[in-house]
Amino acid sequence: MKTVEVTYAGWIKVERGEAPKELYSHQNEAIKALNKTNEGAFEGLLVLPTGGGKTLTAVHWLLRNFINNNKKVLWIAHRHELLDQALETLRLSAYPSLLTNVSGFRYRIISGHPKHDIPVNIEKTDDIIIASKDSLNSGLDYLLKNWVGDLQEVLLVVDEAHHATAKTYRKLINAVKDNLKERGHDNGFKMLGLTATPFRTDESEKGLLKLVFHDDIIFSEHLRNLITKGILAEPIFENLKTKIDIKQKLNELNARQIKNIEDFDRLPKDIAEKIAQSSTRNNQIVDHYINNRKKYKQLLLFAIDVEHAITLNALFKAKKVNSDFVVSSVKDLTTGATFSAKENSEKIKKFRNGELEVLINVEMLTEGTDLPKLQTVFLTRPTASTILMTQMIGRALRGQKAGGTEKAYVVSFIDDWENKINWVNPEKLHFEEDGEFLVKVIPSSNRTARLISIEMIEEFARIMDDSIDTTDREKLDFLKRIPIGIYHFSILEPSEGYEPNPRPYDVLLYDDTEEAYDNFVNDLKPLFQSIDLQDREILTEAELEELLQTAKQISFPDYQTLLGYRDDDIKNILRFYAQKQIPPAFLAFSERRKCDLSIVARYIYDNSLGGKAEADYIKSLWNDEKSFWQVLFSYKKVYFMKQLAIEIMKITDPEIYGDYVVGTIPNVIPDTVPIEKLTLYEIKERDILEYIKIKKAVFAKHTDAKGFISCAISGVKSQMRRDFQIDHIKPMSQGGLTTIDNLQLLTRKAHVEKTRKENTRR
Repeated sequence: MKTVEVTYAGWIKVERGEAPKELYSHQNEAIKALNKTNEGAFEGLLVLPTGGGKTLTAVHWLLRNFINNNKKVLWIAHRHELLDQALETLRLSAYPSLLTNVSGFRYRIISGHPKHDIPVNIEKTDDIIIASKDSLNSGLDYLLKNWVGDLQEVLLVVDEAHHATAKTYRKLINAVKDNLKERGHDNGFKMLGLTATPFRTDESEKGLLKLVFHDDIIFSEHLRNLITKGILAEPIFENLKTKIDIKQKLNELNARQIKNIEDFDRLPKDIAEKIAQSSTRNNQIVDHYINNRKKYKQLLLFAIDVEHAITLNALFKAKKVNSDFVVSSVKDLTTGATFSAKENSEKIKKFRNGELEVLINVEMLTEGTDLPKLQTVFLTRPTASTILMTQMIGRALRGQKAGGTEKAYVVSFIDDWENKINWVNPEKLHFEEDGEFLVKVIPSSNRTARLISIEMIEEFARIMDDSIDTTDREKLDFLKRIPIGIYHFSILEPSEGYEPNPRPYDVLLYDDTEEAYDNFVNDLKPLFQSIDLQDREILTEAELEELLQTAKQISFPDYQTLLGYRDDDIKNILRFYAQKQIPPAFLAFSERRKCDLSIVARYIYDNSLGGKAEADYIKSLWNDEKSFWQVLFSYKKVYFMKQLAIEIMKITDPEIYGDYVVGTIPNVIPDTVPIEKLTLYEIKERDILEYIKIKKAVFAKHTDAKGFISCAISGVKSQMRRDFQIDHIKPMSQGGLTTIDNLQLLTRKAHVEKTRKENTRR
């Protein structure tokens, strides 16, 4: 039988010597608190700010107290990146100082990502399982039957524990806990949640979190204390506006393309080139460092792309700055030589030893690299990713006691994006009022206004269209057409990728609908009593329709006359509640009153402004950075002018509108598994010839003498290959293999229906 090596399961061998990373005092204090709690069953939280070493602390503790004593650990998180980080920390901590009784331990990493394993392959010999909660929930029977069912004690670690209020987390936690209890091991369940701040999410989630972690906080340390102790550096944020204007390029993009920039955190090639090739901007970056060289000292610069890194490096060298750059494997544009990982490592080593002043990098050095002399970070690339921003900032935050610096400078170079893209603000990301890290930017009035403007832009466009009669809407007092606030929330949606993606939703509230919505969201709990949702987070279409009609009858009887009412808004709130069991967060538009265009019209009329005086006044309003006009009208002045003209006409000709209301790395020995246990995607990545062989055989099996291909379920025939997809007859999640006899061809429609039925049964 042909076998291949896989990295998602294997044996981590204990390495000789001392662990390269020693714990700081706060981490040792945390371990003391955990040791005391571990005397019995517990369900509590370890709270350390980002940069405080939550993962390392937990790994040290569980290796010494569980793995070293042949006890099992289950580590869960909601993103596959967090799983990789946990495994890497385990790998780098496998030393005799923590593991005295064992020579190594078995691991398995499970998620929906193709580079990870699936639950059906869980084995009793696995010492630690690192998994996404969604994958374990879909294969819960395998976890319980193959692993938990033989154990007397389990440590469950929940990474990013503030997400544990979600129903899927609670389902998994309760399943493991109940299994132990049913077999008489009442004290065998131990759970440790890791988080930077347990209450960083909505106020309404606090009670739910306490229900999950009954023992509350076991140990916590504040960010400010770590800065005071010198473990973390004091961050100093500086912003420099560049002279580059992205306006014209942005105007060529539609709303979907702009959203894709935010979702995938990648600039379109033409915009990236415009920024990277701007000599004015690049010289500004280099000159700013030279003018502050004594203050900034050693600098790590995050560039946009390879060409940008090469250009900046040439400019630094021309100004007699000892610099270099590191990128992933790439050819030199001049010589054609390829930079290897070894060359990158040598450059990083020089930077670490102080031989380089400036190191420019592209998509590297965001995590796991020790740079103790680093004083300053330049952010010359924008990012919409809170994870990437946290990692970039974190490179400079090593404090003096940790061998770093007292202060760390984080310098952002800000281009004119007209606020059309929700780039992460590093300062807002870093601090909340109480000095704790944030997971995401808290929407400001400007952000709220932007969310509102996106929703209102269609209305403004309709009013501009002379072929559409919008007189009834125009009759309304302008301020009545401005929402008083917005419900802003996200729902985990199925995606074409390997894990469900959160999709943001916004529901606008107006004067006329505020009371109805307030009643609706506060009556969600009794409303859901008619639905037997149990552990599910997804409503069926029938359930969703039933809840919608009930809500309309109870809370929105006059929905047909309510401004801005949409059935889809009600459905989205219902879907959100099914997942989270809390009402959505409401963001009040506190600056709404400053958006009353009728007041502007009245001022122009009462002061008899006309000609140049009126034009200058309107121009001053539009260009006022403290106002919300540009944000509200999506930076389209023509919409602003049209609305203002309507408001003036209401005053001058009221009859028109009628009445209106105005270190050394331990060895990892990977498992070998039969190749048929891999997905087709994985086989393609590892052995393209084997992949082609399988694909040809499956199509041949379903093709007749005349060249017609048949769907195995519907019988539909076509000669076009693109009409069909290869499908596992017995799903891999149930132990099915990638073998010719377990593969079939289905039309895309049949494949979707089969998947739907399988998901319904599951």
